[in-house]
Amino acid sequence: MKYKCNQQMLELARSNDVSFENNYNECRLSKELRYFLNEGIRENYKNGDIYYCYSEDNFGYFYDDLTGNETSNNKVVFDRCKSDKLTLKTAISFCHKLSCLLPDYHDFKIIMSIDDSYVSISFHMVREGESWLMDDLEEYKQEAILVMEKKAVC
Repeated sequence: MKYKCNQQMLELARSNDVSFENNYNECRLSKELRYFLNEGIRENYKNGDIYYCYSEDNFGYFYDDLTGNETSNNKVVFDRCKSDKLTLKTAISFCHKLSCLLPDYHDFKIIMSIDDSYVSISFHMVREGESWLMDDLEEYKQEAILVMEKKAVC
């Protein structure tokens, strides 16, 4: 797993003594987060090579590219905890558990952002010529951003 973050996320992690590499398996995930993971990841080839959680019937095509549609559909949002450390551990734990569900034959990005009120986590398959985030994560001034890159196993 490869990690990329902006300065805000790095400072948040350092000040709370939290590591992106740690799975934090001791964290108890909320019912909503467990439900998202229990639904698993499904593939659909008829509308392009897409991956989704929940029901295919609820997958919306809002963007011109598959990456944008995956990211917007495969999103979970939850309130920050009173403790930043618990918020980070829970979010990182969820991201690692999600990465285990993603197929090993494609590259994926898991994107976590934290603003003043919420944590947002989404994922998409890496596609040539498509991107969801700006290359320079420092451009995101209002949120702490972490991108976890899961590489395909050859």
